[in-house]
Amino acid sequence: MKIFSLFQCLLVLVISIGTNYSEERKRSLPRQSKIKPTFHVTKGLNKDGSLLKYYKRGLDYAIDYFGNYGPYHIYLFGPEDEKSVRSVFRDRAKSRVNPNAKESAEEQIEEFLSRSNVVKEIKSILAGESAGGLTWTLGQVRLYEDVSTNATGRAKSPIENTWGAMHEYHHVFQIAHSAAEEERTSDKNSCSWMREGMATYSSAKFMENLKFINFKDYMLELRKFGANISRPGINEFISKNPDYHLKNENYWDEGGAPQVYYMIGAWATAYLIHAKGIDETIVLRDWWYDIVPMGKAAAFKKHMKISLKDFYEEFDSFIRKSDDEVMKIFE
Repeated sequence: MKIFSLFQCLLVLVISIGTNYSEERKRSLPRQSKIKPTFHVTKGLNKDGSLLKYYKRGLDYAIDYFGNYGPYHIYLFGPEDEKSVRSVFRDRAKSRVNPNAKESAEEQIEEFLSRSNVVKEIKSILAGESAGGLTWTLGQVRLYEDVSTNATGRAKSPIENTWGAMHEYHHVFQIAHSAAEEERTSDKNSCSWMREGMATYSSAKFMENLKFINFKDYMLELRKFGANISRPGINEFISKNPDYHLKNENYWDEGGAPQVYYMIGAWATAYLIHAKGIDETIVLRDWWYDIVPMGKAAAFKKHMKISLKDFYEEFDSFIRKSDDEVMKIFE
């Protein structure tokens, strides 16, 4: 009886420690937002409602998968009405006001609107140029923004509109679970290939789930010609850059970022899921919960069952194989 009682006590202690750890971990994770994403659309866009309809189609799917993080503002700009563009930018400045700052709200708004990058962005919109993507503020409470400088073009392509909404929202989830104020080489932050590659994979897979594309065909297109991302494709890039490395963060400045981070990163994600047999939700979502608490190297090894170092070596041998060979992982 004494031995059994001792065992019972130890079991209760272990369960208690596990429960406390679990609760502590939950408290350390970013909380989901109760605020729904906010849309800001300039005049001249969304006349028939299709622009928002097809964007929300992708956004709703992504939020259902990853959870609702925010505040999240979506800015859909077009060059049709300059007054409306400048009005929306003022609203954007207002959303960034820090009530605890020494500067007044109006001073903060004017400071934001006078920034060189903001002035340049407004000029780009009025010129009808296409750019944008996800941006966010730093600090304990993050504000996320998806900015499309030429949503006029986006409105003409419902499929790409839905696809882009999914891709950018995956980034919202990723940034929420990363130390985004640190360099991407930091163990508390995510690498570029993890962000872009996993978002490229997830959005393509979700598009297949919605029966808009064939996922396997898309992955093959990334190798052959770069699909809907850029040129050249993976095969040509590797043949010309045999010494490339997935964890190198310099491709943003040196060139090759689309090929390495988005395309090869998508294949690295596919390799984890289809070759290593790691559950999709673990790769795309669950392991991110441990990046800040544990560091990405430890979190990766815990969930992917392989160290980052060994993964890089193993995957590098795989991605250099022929199209026929690499496509076998989907069988």
